Amino acid sequence: MQPKTTPLMQQYFALKQQYADALLLFQVGDFYELFFDDAKTVTAFLGIALTKRGTNNGEPIPLCGFPIHAIDHYIPKLIKGGFKVALCDQLEEAVPGKMVRRGITNVLTPGTLSADNLLDEKSPSFLCTFYPHAQGWGLLFSELVSSQVYATHLPFGADRQLEAELYRFLPDEILVPAHKGISSFIQFFKQRGFFTSIAHDDEKQEQAWQNWLACLDEGMQQQLRVHQGLYQAAKTWFLYVHAYQSKAVFACKTIQFYEPEDFLLLDTTTLKNLDIIKHSVTGTRKHTLLNFMDRAITPMGSRMIKLWLVRPLRQKDHIIARQEVIATFVENPKLLAQVQQALLACADVERVIGRIALDKAPVSDYLALKNMLHAMPQLVNILQSYRSIAFIDACLQRISDFSHIQNVLEKSLHDDVAKSWVIKQGFSKDVDLARDLAENGATKILELEVQEQKRTGINSLKIRYNGVQGYYIEITKTNLASVPSEYIRLQTLVGKERFITKELQALQFQMLQAQQSIAQLEKQVFESIKQEIKHGVHAIKIAAQAIARIDALVGFARVAAEFGYVRPEISNEQSITIEQGKHPLFDAQLAEKCIANDTKLDAMQSLIVLTGPNMGGKSTYLRQVALISILAQCGSFVPVKRAQLPLLDRIFTRIGAGDNIAEGKSTFLLEMEEAAYICKQATSQSLVIVDEIGRGTSTFDGIAIAQAVLEYLYVQIQCKCLFATHYHELTQLCNQYPAIANYYAASKQTEQGIVFLHKIVPGIAQGSFGIEVAKLAQLPAAIIKRAQIILQQHTSLHPVQAQQSLFSMPIQETHVQPALKGQEAAIYKELFAKLQTFSLEEVTPKQALDILWHMQQELEKFDSY
Repeated sequence: MQPKTTPLMQQYFALKQQYADALLLFQVGDFYELFFDDAKTVTAFLGIALTKRGTNNGEPIPLCGFPIHAIDHYIPKLIKGGFKVALCDQLEEAVPGKMVRRGITNVLTPGTLSADNLLDEKSPSFLCTFYPHAQGWGLLFSELVSSQVYATHLPFGADRQLEAELYRFLPDEILVPAHKGISSFIQFFKQRGFFTSIAHDDEKQEQAWQNWLACLDEGMQQQLRVHQGLYQAAKTWFLYVHAYQSKAVFACKTIQFYEPEDFLLLDTTTLKNLDIIKHSVTGTRKHTLLNFMDRAITPMGSRMIKLWLVRPLRQKDHIIARQEVIATFVENPKLLAQVQQALLACADVERVIGRIALDKAPVSDYLALKNMLHAMPQLVNILQSYRSIAFIDACLQRISDFSHIQNVLEKSLHDDVAKSWVIKQGFSKDVDLARDLAENGATKILELEVQEQKRTGINSLKIRYNGVQGYYIEITKTNLASVPSEYIRLQTLVGKERFITKELQALQFQMLQAQQSIAQLEKQVFESIKQEIKHGVHAIKIAAQAIARIDALVGFARVAAEFGYVRPEISNEQSITIEQGKHPLFDAQLAEKCIANDTKLDAMQSLIVLTGPNMGGKSTYLRQVALISILAQCGSFVPVKRAQLPLLDRIFTRIGAGDNIAEGKSTFLLEMEEAAYICKQATSQSLVIVDEIGRGTSTFDGIAIAQAVLEYLYVQIQCKCLFATHYHELTQLCNQYPAIANYYAASKQTEQGIVFLHKIVPGIAQGSFGIEVAKLAQLPAAIIKRAQIILQQHTSLHPVQAQQSLFSMPIQETHVQPALKGQEAAIYKELFAKLQTFSLEEVTPKQALDILWHMQQELEKFDSY
């Protein structure tokens, strides 16, 4: 006989089947409970106790849970942990002997959140929808709380471009269709740390989809239909969000279409290497360009700055428009201070109005909106005199007159925290009457008591209350003769009697009814207020976005004013001229101690080969040129004395070393993949930063690859390039290519050791000073001594080669080894002589491999030491 499943478990299984990929929080009385695998997962993740309740098919049912009042503590942890959560609530009061009706009241996923406690106030929360179509991939990024939707399309198979777009928006969740072959994309997203959900088609929602589509203007509908990948991405997004947040999806009535080329392209590697959004080591905001540049007053201004930093502009007039506002603020400190003060009161109106549009706003959001709407006219009045500046004028045109909504909120909502009222006194007669009875009932009881004392002449008459009988009149037995005939006896006690009257019953009924109905009455009045506010939601959203833009420029202006940043000139010529440029973060940390450096990249000097010791400042210099260019195209001022910069289309960086164990890729393979991507994607309008290439393989292979990449960037792509290297052989290329220039990080040798000057100057470094750096790292003295002897051996064997490159040899013992003698030395000299006969500029990769093979055969004739 099959074990019987209880009605509670039957109800649970039916709901769980609808949301199989979510943790189902099942309300049982005052607790949310999880069962089976959900319970095991949450127990392990939250560290709460795992228990058991009853059996299913003869097996104990794993159970865990927490009180309903603790939901605000646990839900954020689960969502930030990358879980999807379905809240199943009791939809009616529990009645003995009857199964309580339950239903899913909310589904929370990382990309569809709106509650303040679940969101990072300084980062937008995007849901990305990806649809791979044979004609091209559709990408849609939406933030539901602000009703913003961005859409673009990519060529089929454009993995690196896809990755670059993802890192521009850093979505909290990626949505993919439930199609055959989608698993490889899911793996692609998960390997990069993105939470991924699968959306299933729902034919029942086809009409709802068509209704939403009809809300878009004809131009938007046409753009969706032109690209099937985009159309399907939008439909997948709609069906998914409509199932969980139907009000949110219909609040999104505008799609901002863009081409990836509309903005300066910063691929994943570049964002990471330059520490723009997240620090490459810690993974946090600390010590990033974003953290430094974010001096916005409001959270929405901070989110705008983050979006600007990953999407720098490529339209000169738009950049200049931002620059004009920053210049105005910097030149008028009083104006800047006034705008900051007005923005403080604006707070985060963007998310507040977003929650109001989604009908998920608490009363506190409406009170906050009232204060924000009060501040908006102040901001408009402050900026009114500067409407000649196009950017300010465009923003002010988007801020409407919201005095009507402000007045409604001012008159209707109670804001005294000392009382739990929602509706202000005098706004609703029904609420006032109910509140009067509920709040002043005790006074009316006392008034009735005095009245009855006078009428009956019984001065000891008292009206009392208990939880069983409610209100009653209590009279001592000595006064029973004076009790009126209309008094109804309730109870006889020792020495006294209890009575009730129709008047007392009526008053008690009114008081109880008022206490029970006041909340319902306030709710009804509040609903009518919310409906009136909703008429202005769209206009307030537009105003909020305008204020966020102003605030972002206030943030940029504060940086410029504090650190003395300069307005760069955006030139139509493809040349980079930077006088006394500094790294933004180092400039802030070191102040006057930060060494400024010049940069010149133009037709006469398009590629710089940069040599010098480790820790000499090469990497900092490379990064600062890229960061200055990025800030300039964001419209920001920059840390320079003077700068003339072009409109770059892309910035690429090849910096550092690392592997990818998850994908089975070695350090050198990743290095080569990065180099390949740069060589395929860079254009003549790009800036390429290379900090070491070819170091992950043998010396000759590395030199060959490095030179081949350098020549390709110079000859084929003709981009602007800074190429740092320890292969000093590359410095000879300036003799062959006129626009290649040699620079080096200056240093000074002293008796105490090497001193790094952090100054980039024309010329070639005398060496990489690797042994000196090893001393600074405090390698054992025996190793340092042995390295010096090996270096001397190479110098004596081939002085010219030794000046240009430091070769490494394996250390087999820590004591000093004798120099090479006899046959071994002769063979080494012969090999070096052969190497001199080959021109590295002309040798092919195949020929280079043949040379290495023959050298290896020669070396195998004797045992190396």
